[in-house]
Amino acid sequence: MSDLADQRTLFQRLIARGEEVTEALDHVRAIGDLGTAELERLVAALGSRELPPVAITALAALSSAVERVLDDGDPHRAIDWIGMQPRLVTTLLLGAMNPAALPVDAAQASATRAQGATAVAAQLPAGISFTDAPRDGRAVVYSGIQADPMLRPIAVAIATAAPADRLVARALMNDTAPDAATASAYFSSLPSHRAASDALVTGALAIGNKAAQSNAQYRGAIVEATTAELLRRRPALSRDGERLVRRERRFAVDGAVADPHPYDVSVEAGPTPELWDCKWGARGVDASLLAELEDARIRAAGSGIRIVIGLVIFDSAPVVTGRLGIVHGAMEHTRIITLETLGRLAAA
Repeated sequence: MSDLADQRTLFQRLIARGEEVTEALDHVRAIGDLGTAELERLVAALGSRELPPVAITALAALSSAVERVLDDGDPHRAIDWIGMQPRLVTTLLLGAMNPAALPVDAAQASATRAQGATAVAAQLPAGISFTDAPRDGRAVVYSGIQADPMLRPIAVAIATAAPADRLVARALMNDTAPDAATASAYFSSLPSHRAASDALVTGALAIGNKAAQSNAQYRGAIVEATTAELLRRRPALSRDGERLVRRERRFAVDGAVADPHPYDVSVEAGPTPELWDCKWGARGVDASLLAELEDARIRAAGSGIRIVIGLVIFDSAPVVTGRLGIVHGAMEHTRIITLETLGRLAAA
């Protein structure tokens, strides 16, 4: 089991690199403990079984990707990989050896069946308003990224992909120098066997190969684009999705000054408007973000209006759960969508 021993060694090196960010130690240690336990369970479950060649090839590609991340020297990228690498090891081995055990997006099928159904969105409740966020220099640059036509095909591909394929695409997007050979090694171990020309593959590689600052911005933008894509698939929103599902909008109740914080994606229709913040990784969730969402819900409730507040976190469920376990804030009314449950956005 030298292949798994290598993965465990690389994982410890990722943790050591992530611990360089002192303000993230709680997160690194919590997610590191989860990953260590997952790899130990995997080793115990496999015992002395030999890995099939396709799994060995996939793990070798993963090892090379982690080495690139470590060589890059960015501890923040390493922290993202601490949450991702053990789940990738499990996913690649399950795909090669027991694909029936791979996670499924249970809401995906019901959302697909609902497409074509007819429904009409209700008007916004009286007293609720949305406005565009002010366009400072940063917002202008980011709006250009949001409008990049390359994003929608990737968003469509993510929306329809299985959770395992989404995770692999995520790994390619946050690799420092992903290539077609890496993608082929990963996807050859999964039931989808995606080709090099597949939209999910080409899109993930395009984002992964962008320079560091652009890469981070595009990774954030693709989560927002995927969220909007799925929300617009709801029967009640699909007829006028571009108008009813918006990006970067501020929210106000009863004519009060709008929130200074624009919400990444909003559903501007009744009977229940929705505010969604989108995060590439679980580490992006903190107490202040939870408080902003909860404050909006409370203000609306004070006027007798119910709204939905939620987070779309393009990270695996165990990592999200681990993060929320160390973040202190009101979240009992906050809907949480993870990489495995994106289909819920379209099924609501």
